[in-house]
Parts: sequence; C-alpha cells; structure tokens
Amino acid sequence: MFTAKQYRAKAAEYTELLKTTSLPAEIREFRKLEQSYLTLAENEEWMADNREKINSPGADENRYGDAIIAQQGKDTCDPNKDSAALR
Repeated sequence: MFTAKQYRAKAAEYTELLKTTSLPAEIREFRKLEQSYLTLAENEEWMADNREKINSPGADENRYGDAIIAQQGKDTCDPNKDSAALR
C-alpha cells in the first residue's frame, strides 16, 4: 500500500505531464489521474488519523451473525404457510 506522500508524488508527476501536452484527451486523462491520486492521498491521511475509530476484523465477533440468523429464520419452511399457498 502507498503512503499519502507517495500518492502526492504520483499526483505531482501528472501535474508535470499536464504542462507537456496540448492534446485535449491527454489533458483530461492527466487531470483525472492527478485528482485520483490526490484523493487517494487525502483518504490515506484520513485513515492514518482515524485508525482508532475503524473497526478491525474480529473486534466484533458477531458482526453478521444476527443478520444471518434472522435471514435463516425467514428462509425456514412454515408448513401452515406452504399448505395455504397450495389451496
């Protein structure tokens, strides 16, 4: 995984490439890539600043257990329900 600094360096490469082209398609592509890398850098910084707020896997052992049990309860056959549908 890249660091925010590495993402910003990559964005800077595309900033420099923007200065070397006059083709509209390349300008659009380089701006898009520049913005993508800047967004990745911002996201990486946010993740670094907020690690303690993020749930780690295994922190909540029953994260999906209740939902699975509830869904299984809905999927079980109710003999009265099925027989009513056949009438």
